[in-house]
Amino acid sequence: MPEDERVQDRAEKRRRERTEHVESILDAVETDARERKYPVRSEELATEYADQPLDLPNETESVASAFDRLDEEYSSAEEVREGLYGALTGAAGGPEEYNEERELGELDDADHK
Repeated sequence: MPEDERVQDRAEKRRRERTEHVESILDAVETDARERKYPVRSEELATEYADQPLDLPNETESVASAFDRLDEEYSSAEEVREGLYGALTGAAGGPEEYNEERELGELDDADHK
């Protein structure tokens, strides 16, 4: 296998691992969020997650700091997950971000776990 392909394979493996790590954090937050009373403010969530070691893969931000950047009120666990997801990935883009190879069914399945 040429060196280019090995480098590309390793990069792809790291990307998959980071994605899985973020998904596991989102799942943990959503599970925890199901047990709370609503509405809840992002500031309350930032305070609650401040002492929990849920660091993101880029190691520059924690779940608490992501919630701290938001100024939202959530009425459900799903809204909490979506708010955090948006804070971590950025706002949805326009049609230029469309990727016809993306498996949308897998994304829908992940949202309903």
